[in-house]
Amino acid sequence: MSFAQPWAWFWTLVLIPVVMLYFLRKREQDFPVSALFLWEGVKPDTPRWVERLRARVDLLLFLQVLAVILAAAVLSQPVREVWRPAGATLLVLDASASTAAEGTREKILREAEEVVRRTAGPWAVILWAEPPEILLAPTSERDRVLAVLKDYEPHLTRRPDLAQALALLPQSWARVVVITDNPVGIQADEVVVVPRPENLGITAFCVRPSPDGLRYEAFLRILNATQTYKDAQIRIISEAGEFLARRLVPPQEEEEVILVLPGARAGTFVAELRPNDAFPWDNMRYFVLGEGEITVRWEGLENRYLWAAIQAIGRVRRGEGIPDLVVAVSTDLAEDPEAPVLLVGAGLPSAPRLGEEDAGPLRAESSSFLAHLSPNDWRVERVHRLALPPEAEVILWAEDIPVLFRWESARGRRVALALDLARSNLPLLPDFPVLIHHILTWLLPQEPGFSAVVGEAVELPQGFTVITEEGPVEGVWVPNKPGIFRMETAKGPRYLAVNVPWDAFELGEGRLEKIPETKPALATVSLWPWFILPLLFLLVGEAVLFAKRSR
Repeated sequence: MSFAQPWAWFWTLVLIPVVMLYFLRKREQDFPVSALFLWEGVKPDTPRWVERLRARVDLLLFLQVLAVILAAAVLSQPVREVWRPAGATLLVLDASASTAAEGTREKILREAEEVVRRTAGPWAVILWAEPPEILLAPTSERDRVLAVLKDYEPHLTRRPDLAQALALLPQSWARVVVITDNPVGIQADEVVVVPRPENLGITAFCVRPSPDGLRYEAFLRILNATQTYKDAQIRIISEAGEFLARRLVPPQEEEEVILVLPGARAGTFVAELRPNDAFPWDNMRYFVLGEGEITVRWEGLENRYLWAAIQAIGRVRRGEGIPDLVVAVSTDLAEDPEAPVLLVGAGLPSAPRLGEEDAGPLRAESSSFLAHLSPNDWRVERVHRLALPPEAEVILWAEDIPVLFRWESARGRRVALALDLARSNLPLLPDFPVLIHHILTWLLPQEPGFSAVVGEAVELPQGFTVITEEGPVEGVWVPNKPGIFRMETAKGPRYLAVNVPWDAFELGEGRLEKIPETKPALATVSLWPWFILPLLFLLVGEAVLFAKRSR
């Protein structure tokens, strides 16, 4: 054992005046008695020097001397040399999404502290996540390393290539110790693997509308990273309502699930999985279809039945500028719009109106436009004859006159309903909103919308502003948590789905190469903390003893 501050032992010199003052304060005293004759003839005892010394030394002096010695020992900072693995050590702590599971942080932190205590140093610490960061620059102070390790916190992001993390501190390291819960694909000299908790989660989730527009199909992949069968309870939430389902998933397997979701047109979807577990982040997944609020430019006559049927499909508003949909009623458009068009008794340059005629018997073709409809119940008096584009598909005829047809042009999709709504019973029938729903589903197909992963930069289009808890963000945005976020645009609100990385949890364990042996080296261990507690107890005991004698 040696001392970092040996000069501190001079503190023990204060014992000299303490002991001198103690013995000077203790003198023999005379006591008066009632009669001396009682003591005549009694030979007085002469105490030995040792007995006189014992009478003068008491427990309080002993405690004071011991307290001074212990205080000097603490100030001298005693250290002991021990053999530990040699070389500078770089600690790489996995901070990717899977390490956010309950209990995993504590396991990684415990292993890191053990490496620091068993190595000679110097040390440095890197957090391995996206983006990687230096938690502690190289230092030889073990106590500082142990203190900084408490700041280690997992992120909800992927982890980049290990080389990208190591590039933050490119100097040569005798030891590189990677501490992780997932050793798959790691090429490093030394890897410490902490056990993962069991997990039940969703690793894939997406939704697509059915061709007829009456329902949605949800696709999920459910991971059962446990040792037992799991009864997975699934809940899909959208603006149209909730849908519940259950699946029994075998242990250590992924199960693909396809669900048919009834309901009206929706744009945002949330998949929730029960029961919850130690890693709840993959028990919730988010998905957005590309449609937000639909801007409609109205041309021609007003028709409240048609407008009500359009509003029934979702969020719509009237507007000018660049619309999502053009609706023309009983009018002729001067030019072909650069947008999907619904013609109701109207024409445009690529399909002009040629006149109006009496309607004959209706004859329907096989088409999803007429699914669940009954054209035989429709009563139509007059129809418009339109020039039929060459690529048009006729869905409904009035004898030889196309009444309902669709086509695709370079400027967008077009649907023509060539009848006079005012002279038919169609607006009053339940078929009417269903027909308009089918038409708009084809005119405005829903595609996957904006999506992102936590920790990865999202480049927002010009004029898009995402609303976050910290405030609005434009340009480039890096989400730090999952959820569905609202974006403000010139054409109304849009939504963006953010999820934790889909590969946060994987099945299987990676293989590790044999860890190379490291040469030992002498390291110093501070012993002064072991003297602190006895010194405190000693001072408290001295204070208590002094207080009792002062009464």
